[in-house]
Amino acid sequence: MSTTTISVRSTVELLVLSFYLLTGVAHADDNQSFEEGVRLFGSGDYEGAARQFERALLAGGDNPVIHYNLGSSYYKLGRYDMARAHFIKIDIKHELSALAYYNLGLVAFRLDGEEEAIHWFRRSRNKSNDTALRRLAEKQIKLLQNEKKAYSWREHVTGYFSAGIGYDDNVARVSDDILQIADHGSAFLDLFLSSSYWLDGDHRRGNALKFGGGLARYEELNEYSSSFLNIGFYHYRPLNSWHSRYGVHYYRIELDDEGFQQRIKLQVRAGKQYAENQRLRLQYEYGQVDELTAYYDYLAGSQQRLKMENRTRFAHGRLRLGYTLEFNDKQDYRQADTFSSYSPVRQTFYLRYNPSLGKNWIGRIGLDYRHSDYARENIVAGTSVGVRKDQRIRATIGATYEYSRDVELEIILRHTRNDSNIVNKEYISNQLLFTVGHYF
Repeated sequence: MSTTTISVRSTVELLVLSFYLLTGVAHADDNQSFEEGVRLFGSGDYEGAARQFERALLAGGDNPVIHYNLGSSYYKLGRYDMARAHFIKIDIKHELSALAYYNLGLVAFRLDGEEEAIHWFRRSRNKSNDTALRRLAEKQIKLLQNEKKAYSWREHVTGYFSAGIGYDDNVARVSDDILQIADHGSAFLDLFLSSSYWLDGDHRRGNALKFGGGLARYEELNEYSSSFLNIGFYHYRPLNSWHSRYGVHYYRIELDDEGFQQRIKLQVRAGKQYAENQRLRLQYEYGQVDELTAYYDYLAGSQQRLKMENRTRFAHGRLRLGYTLEFNDKQDYRQADTFSSYSPVRQTFYLRYNPSLGKNWIGRIGLDYRHSDYARENIVAGTSVGVRKDQRIRATIGATYEYSRDVELEIILRHTRNDSNIVNKEYISNQLLFTVGHYF
């Protein structure tokens, strides 16, 4: 056995025990079996501790803390498959997830080899807010990389891919009067990819290329089918107590398989945890929009967006409250004695709530209110019809089933209503979408 392997294993044993004891103190249920399990673990009776934690699990339901302690007990007993089965049940959004990732790295080191272990240690480092744990995970990565020189794409690439099918009853976002004359509903296929290639470091301090794409294909109304590709470069670094990110991104969008639009976006973002379970995020972006087809020249121009969001973590869910202010300076539509403004100032207030719905289920509730105030009055046949003002309300409800740590199934129902003072600019639409997503 190499010196590197010995170093990894000796570091591991101390970590599992020290973090286990902290977890027991901070989160233990008022439960006799749980407390007895903590006592037995501390005395070195891991077999007895595992029995007590199993009893606590039966009595207390699907508790992430108990799963963590069971995983630690079975790890100490050398039953690595059983340890992994419990560590992997800890929700990706739970505060213990970074520790679970680290321990899954330890298990993978014994069962699957260096590459899989490095994968989990990297996830632990990227997820954790604890400096000591991040440093320890980084140490294990370096030790294993010295042991295994071969390149692995999993060391550098993270991302998310989803495939979905759905139905939209108003693809073109037309008014009810038009819907009564012609059907504008269609089933559709939706594909989406977002990924990062880490040139060095991680999301706390590092540099990454971001790339992705997506498409929406409608069974009917093919002229509304669209696709996009994007690539960007971002630099991550801490600024005092803030975590910041800034970079540039390029997008190319096609509509009905023809060039439609390209965008270049500059973005600056900073986030800070200012209280327990409270996090604030601020973001500014500037975008330049160019049309690839002369027919859509009126949409070319610039866009600025300011965003503020507060995130709150509860025992049984997560809440996001946000506000977005958007400025648009577009070419606008001019033809003979007709003019339409496409340069609104938009204000959006939104709420996102994700409650825990039991084992492996997470709810999704969203509510948006957007007010759009356009820059100039619209003119039709030489006559003013007023300055356009829109109010849009969007409600979303759905649920996500976490099939495994990396795979999730989601169903979403979305209702949108847009009211406007300009004729034929109001609409109602409903979407139903089912997706399968994979994190990598």
